[in-house]
Amino acid sequence: MACLARCGLAILLFLAVVAGAAAILAYTASDWLSAADAPAKADAIIVLGAEPTRAITGAGLYTEGFASVVYLTVPIRPARWVALEKDGIHWPWFDEAGRVLLRHRGVPDAAIRTLGKDLLSTVAEAREAARAFGNPGTLLVVTSPHHVYRARLIFSDHLPASRILVVASGAEALPTRWWTDREAAVNVVSELGKLLFYKLGFAFT
Repeated sequence: MACLARCGLAILLFLAVVAGAAAILAYTASDWLSAADAPAKADAIIVLGAEPTRAITGAGLYTEGFASVVYLTVPIRPARWVALEKDGIHWPWFDEAGRVLLRHRGVPDAAIRTLGKDLLSTVAEAREAARAFGNPGTLLVVTSPHHVYRARLIFSDHLPASRILVVASGAEALPTRWWTDREAAVNVVSELGKLLFYKLGFAFT
């Protein structure tokens, strides 16, 4: 009985420590999820789908001279949006809208390229980058603030010989008290789930 009591207490203490650590990670999520890198000269800028406003930050990096080419990944197009086109309602796809945003901000057509097609996830984007670039010296990856940590992790795993610098989109915000903002709360909770999913060895490709 004494052994069972000690084992039960040890399990409870372990669970309490795990719960405490999880609570701290969640409370500080906005800080470590969005901890971006300082941009530096790179072989290319890659703007990840599917939030078009990320291209605004990509254009800024280009005009500041950090790279001579900007790639827009081409995410998969949701079937429900494709269906709208049957009724003449054209959804502004990420790569199309991103190209317009880049042009409006001084990026010439010759410097705008697309990467992949029907990419389903960040892992698929990283795999396509590894296939397309091999092992470039430095890549500047642009994504949303809540996605910075996972994007860096995944791209570093798939391009281990490259220097991966992840820059957060300036068009999106991630407040410190993320749980008080509906959009931020949805993004953070979803991101934590996706991060755990990847850490467990799973990926949508």
